[in-house]
Amino acid sequence: MKRTINRLPHTIKSLIHKFTALVLALCLLPVFALAEDSGNDSEWVNFLLICNEGMNNNKGNVGNTLMLVAMNPVIGKIRLIMFTWDTFVDYEGYDVPQKLEMPYRNNGPEECVKVFNANFGTNIEYYMSLNYLNLASLIDEYGGVYVDISRAERNALNGMVASKKSALQAQVGSGFLSQTLVDMLAEEYYLTDFGPNTKLNGLQAVGFGWLQYDSVYNCCTRDAKVIASLFDSVGKVIGQHVTFYTNESGTPVQPNGRAINLDDMTEDDYQFIRQQMDPIFQKSFNNLSEDSIHSISIALARVAYQAARQGVDLFESLQFMVLPLEATEPYDIVAGTKGHLVNKEANIAAIKEFLEQ
Repeated sequence: MKRTINRLPHTIKSLIHKFTALVLALCLLPVFALAEDSGNDSEWVNFLLICNEGMNNNKGNVGNTLMLVAMNPVIGKIRLIMFTWDTFVDYEGYDVPQKLEMPYRNNGPEECVKVFNANFGTNIEYYMSLNYLNLASLIDEYGGVYVDISRAERNALNGMVASKKSALQAQVGSGFLSQTLVDMLAEEYYLTDFGPNTKLNGLQAVGFGWLQYDSVYNCCTRDAKVIASLFDSVGKVIGQHVTFYTNESGTPVQPNGRAINLDDMTEDDYQFIRQQMDPIFQKSFNNLSEDSIHSISIALARVAYQAARQGVDLFESLQFMVLPLEATEPYDIVAGTKGHLVNKEANIAAIKEFLEQ
């Protein structure tokens, strides 16, 4: 039986109507420590990604999916934990739990960080925020992504394109858009291929991650696939310009591009790596310090190095899970709203276990 809470929120705020965008956007919020240190010596560098719909880079939109990304530069692994947007969280100022999207909608990434820390035992300091157009542009910057897509998913994506084309068509008659532009956008979105390792451009990728025709859980799984593949694409682009090595592996005989010793990097070496990753930072609204950007850049470089040394694609070394643990259970009802009430302690433990395994 579903649990029901009938009390109304203590503070009722005016909600901005959900912008019917084709795709989602992302806020990337680096997390540099869990509230309780796991004691693991493997030096994880963590990020929290907040999926959000809308045109702005900060607040006013629906921040409806959170993803914790953990990079381990020692063992060359990346792990992703996706949090579904229909998760209820405790939110100061409200008498009843609110959806995970509410803090970002109210006051942007800072509020989202505060509420997420309180609910999931993290200690987040920095953030980056991207609207969906910037995310699509970022994916294109690194050559697109490759995901496994079924025939049903392809058809759903193309159906979305058709419906949005009809909406855009009305703008042609009003003189706001040209017919050529509408046709061009529809053609760019339209996908003919499906199956393993299907290449998606930026608009297709974020549209794929936005699909929720079957369930919110499956939608969040698609989000994770897109972000996982984006990390792989970033690693491959860096690999086209840089060959990483260490004192243990020795100087490469025929380096692909610039050879950089990760154990003895110069400032010029770092700036070269930084340049390869600059689109990630330039396309975002963020409060990152240069030290945190340095940590992110070097961690990803070391992960890419370890993956290459082990002879595996960065994408293939990724593991992901979807939280909360209750995400596949029937919905609870809180003040007339459907969502998942969660066991905070159990979910915090699941996060730690996943990162430590």
